[in-house]
Amino acid sequence: MYSVETSAPSERGFVSTVHVLKGGEMIYSLQDFLKIETRFSWVDKKFLINKILELQKKTDDRRRSFLVFYEEGNQIREYINMDHSFTPLPYC
Repeated sequence: MYSVETSAPSERGFVSTVHVLKGGEMIYSLQDFLKIETRFSWVDKKFLINKILELQKKTDDRRRSFLVFYEEGNQIREYINMDHSFTPLPYC
């Protein structure tokens, strides 16, 4: 007898965070972010988690949303339901 494993479709979309440094360099990985984390100490972690959860609900399963943090001006931008090839601008 064979067992078939099934999983329900995810109800949450995929959200990426991107940190943009003053010089325009984009940080995508956690490993790289940890090296410069203090430069983004102005970001409230509770806000970040809530925003990611909110964006997951708004993101289609075949799309990706981005939460982009700009060191210059301490600004945050949201890009919802973008194509996987989308790259945020290095300036806000």
